[in-house]
Amino acid sequence: MNKLYVTLISVLFFGTSVCAMAPNPVESNAMKPKIAIYLAGTIKKGHEKSNESFWDAENIDLLRTFLKNYEVVFLNPALRTDDLSDPLSTFGRDMLQVFSSTFVFVDARDRRGLGVGAEMMWAKLNTIPVVTWAPKNSFYRKEQTTILDVPVKNFVHPFIAALSDHIVDDLVEGALWIEHFMTHPSSAKIKNVESINDAIQYYKATQLQNDAPMMHLLAEKDELTKRMNV
Repeated sequence: MNKLYVTLISVLFFGTSVCAMAPNPVESNAMKPKIAIYLAGTIKKGHEKSNESFWDAENIDLLRTFLKNYEVVFLNPALRTDDLSDPLSTFGRDMLQVFSSTFVFVDARDRRGLGVGAEMMWAKLNTIPVVTWAPKNSFYRKEQTTILDVPVKNFVHPFIAALSDHIVDDLVEGALWIEHFMTHPSSAKIKNVESINDAIQYYKATQLQNDAPMMHLLAEKDELTKRMNV
């Protein structure tokens, strides 16, 4: 049975050809749910050391591979042609990309600057899930360290802990978390501005009485005390 005969039969009985019913790879890809991932991390600057870790093509390919059920758009602040000598525009562009993202994926393998913390906070103010790549015993996550000469075990930097919805050791773990959250959105309660207020209330309930400098300030009974609502 030749191809032309099969096509004629399919048109007569089904109103279309078998060839027409075959899935188009481009159309199939278009049917995938789209997610946008903002890649927070360090971008290369001439005045900083060059041995920092950066998002690279291999990282992006790996994420795309493990999120193959989705059309993934990467919002990368390191890929741009705008005028970087204009600080307000540069800031606005990054905040727009974070605001437009489905997820913020933070590269916290090494020490990061002001921008990453601001991006994480902005994501929380807009209830955007934040996944943070901070391997064990990297800069922000230590089995043992000291803070103000006080020994601390299982340390996670407070801002990383409070502003992340999930902290991962590697990219695969992060991709799998995103995949699971997309299919089971109720599996994680995404932090938001209320989470920040909850942290303030938690401190006031559990540690304020033990914090001598803060208690001294509050003893003044002035505008600062009113602001702290104690």
